[in-house]
Amino acid sequence: MTNQNTLQLYPSNWLYNAGVIGFLRILEPINKKSVEEFINNKTESIISIPPNSEDMLLNKWKELSIESKKNTSPLYGRKGYYANQTDNSIKNKIALLTRKETSENKNKNKTRKSLPEYSCIFCTNKVKVGKTNATFLNQSFGKLLLGSEKTFRNMYWNNEAHDFVCEKCEFIIICHHLAFTNLSDKSEIFINAPSFQIMYYLNKFTQEIFGSSPIQDARSKREILAMSVIEYATKIQANLASWVGMNIEIISRHGDKIEFFSLPYEVTKLLADRRIAAILSQIGEYSILNLVLDQDFSSLMEMGYRLLRIGLIPKQYRGKNEKDFVNQILQLEKNRWDPALVAQQIFQLCAYIHEKHKTNAYGYHKH
Repeated sequence: MTNQNTLQLYPSNWLYNAGVIGFLRILEPINKKSVEEFINNKTESIISIPPNSEDMLLNKWKELSIESKKNTSPLYGRKGYYANQTDNSIKNKIALLTRKETSENKNKNKTRKSLPEYSCIFCTNKVKVGKTNATFLNQSFGKLLLGSEKTFRNMYWNNEAHDFVCEKCEFIIICHHLAFTNLSDKSEIFINAPSFQIMYYLNKFTQEIFGSSPIQDARSKREILAMSVIEYATKIQANLASWVGMNIEIISRHGDKIEFFSLPYEVTKLLADRRIAAILSQIGEYSILNLVLDQDFSSLMEMGYRLLRIGLIPKQYRGKNEKDFVNQILQLEKNRWDPALVAQQIFQLCAYIHEKHKTNAYGYHKH
């Protein structure tokens, strides 16, 4: 992190990353800049915070939080998700984040030589501070995730909180709820990735595709992650393939349960290929996507052959078995109308997958 009201942020664990994405949502209307301007294809994000913006940041945090926590338990307060937090304590966190480094502050730091030094668990920034003034990770940063030092001590802490949070990270962490997408099954998800740019777009696409889906359109977490990767690969002019060797995962919260979902490396690499992503997007059928996710390519080819045979039969002459198979496999009306075209797309998809496998095996494209 740098001085003079400018922050240089690097991806860390999922809680911090979600906080950064949530914080960027708050900052966007205040800075009158789109989130895209704060992120790039590199790992870090460099953002500037307007001076004297504490009230604006607090109000926007509350405004977005009301929207995200509608009809649920209070977000903050004695029994809130961010336990025991008040407007004043949150505003103080904002002030610490936005405070410029001055010569006076530097002189104060020099007088702290005798104080213990702590390393922030999120940004690794080292700070000399007295233990009574240090902030440690506890339920004030999310009671679903963390315990209370007074009422819920645990063995991980050795009965005492020890994960230090620096003043530049405190407010960012309590923005993490703003990065989650509410799904129709009442769960909330955040997609974590090694780059803020990838995180932002994957979660944006998730919100657009699944954020308001009705109950009957509820999808598995792996389907959601796969569709988000496909959307990124087809719409963003950036190289996702260079990141797929690192973990891209979904964090899912439902009630008091937190779960993690990810796709196998080989599958993510396939979905990150623009040609494969484009044809899967064109087909738009989850039955076909799931065969790719299962890496069951022989069944995919068999499906293509059967759809081709059915497609060559005039619609009025198709038997019950043929009609049932088409209706079971294909949900989109355009595909049901022309299963032979879907078969051709499946064959093209299989060809791209085969070529991708050969490229991975031998390290070159065969023309």
